[in-house]
Amino acid sequence: MSSSHPEGFFALFKPRGLSSAGALCVVKGILSADKAGFLGTLDVPAMGVLPIAIGSATKLISFLPPSEKEYVGELVLGITTITDDMDGEVIERRGAAGLEDAAVEKAIKDVTAQTEQVPPHVSAKQQGGVRGYRAMRGQGRLIDFAPAPVAVRHLIVLQERQDTDLCRIVFRMTVTPGFYVRGFCRDVGAVLGCGGCMGRLLRTGAHGFGVSDTLSLATLRRRVQGGDLSFLTWGETEVGLLATLPRIALDDVQWSAFSHGLPMDCDMGEGTTAMVKRPDGRLGGVAAVRAGKAWPLKVFNE
Repeated sequence: MSSSHPEGFFALFKPRGLSSAGALCVVKGILSADKAGFLGTLDVPAMGVLPIAIGSATKLISFLPPSEKEYVGELVLGITTITDDMDGEVIERRGAAGLEDAAVEKAIKDVTAQTEQVPPHVSAKQQGGVRGYRAMRGQGRLIDFAPAPVAVRHLIVLQERQDTDLCRIVFRMTVTPGFYVRGFCRDVGAVLGCGGCMGRLLRTGAHGFGVSDTLSLATLRRRVQGGDLSFLTWGETEVGLLATLPRIALDDVQWSAFSHGLPMDCDMGEGTTAMVKRPDGRLGGVAAVRAGKAWPLKVFNE
């Protein structure tokens, strides 16, 4: 890896007010990278862990299994907005004064137990090739999405306070891929009948990265200007990224064949996606196991 061709993954601390795509553009400029991608969109009002792939690491994004996400979020009861967060146009403000603690606790518990969730109208979710946010902004229409299977793995309420006529509840949760925290807040408000939306949102974990692993844009720029790219990783020994894939170690003869597109005998389960290691231990590519053979999906010859 050289400063002219940086490769690997790292975690950016995406600031509030910047889209994931916008943050990626800034990162590409700082690293002078031709190719870059992110894993798991963070909405503009949200901040926190945004895993980034640089250079040839972008070729691996589609092979990585979806990651559960961890968040610290804020549920705002008593208000309904078009985007299901506090940045959106207000549809109705009923207030949340007089809500009983037991009722709120039960509503949170009931929504947490749901196994399906309707994605927010204004989201990156697609229907008929059109993303929800584009339909609203470009055509002035809202898409009604079908429920998607999701799950809350863990939820704990951290704080609750009254803010004029609104009730604000801070919580920590771990959720499966495709889960919308905004949708969760909306649904709790709907169960209580007072309306609800999301306030602040901090993603604290994704693909094995935590907040302590992240770099701000300012720190990233300083590290790169100093010639320090040690923050880039392939994640082979961590709990996320390539560590989530089984590995196949090849000898010289096997690597020569694999690197030229030939499959290798493999006793892994049918349909397994595996990381391939070269004889010198470096990453060689990604393989798919079919009919007892590991077929090359991506080969890194450089």
